[in-house]
Amino acid sequence: MTVPSLLAAEVRRDSARPFLTWYDDATGERIELSVATLANWAAKTANLLADEYGLDAGEPVVLSPADHWLSVVVALGAWEYGACVDLDGAGLALPAEPRAFTAAVLPQPDALMSAPAPGASLALRAHGREWTTAELAAAAVHAAAEHDVSRGARILSTLTLATVHGLDASLLVPLAAGGSVVMVANADVSRLADRAKMERATH
Repeated sequence: MTVPSLLAAEVRRDSARPFLTWYDDATGERIELSVATLANWAAKTANLLADEYGLDAGEPVVLSPADHWLSVVVALGAWEYGACVDLDGAGLALPAEPRAFTAAVLPQPDALMSAPAPGASLALRAHGREWTTAELAAAAVHAAAEHDVSRGARILSTLTLATVHGLDASLLVPLAAGGSVVMVANADVSRLADRAKMERATH
């Protein structure tokens, strides 16, 4: 079991359902991605890392900005390809400028053009600790069970992807649980209760 295999399982189970709903309270933007669309973007990003940037397996990628929906795409694309998301801040910074990143990634093939990353591939580095993609997937499944996040759960998160807790809340745990996430950047705290009700958040 790896992070990409968790995503692939959700595509097989119910590809059309929404997985990521992203708000930016500073700009008023709202984006919603289905499981299938997220998987498509992840494959395109993996191909971009190989073809345009020439990254080797295990090389670092930094999520910047860490509170954008494209950063979710970059993280999943990095793990599809076998690159390492580095939260300590060293490596290729993506998506960087969102419009430029989108223009670069959209022409890429919809299917992964390289072999899937093995479970032993380095996937995350933070505060001197490292996790493989298999370890990340196992930890996410354990966290989902520990916090009673079950299939159909909808998590509202104001955490960025710049920390392990943020990656868990805004991506890994909902993915492992077969749930979905509402990710809010630059959150207006006064609106969170209404948004949680409107989006039917359970956690």
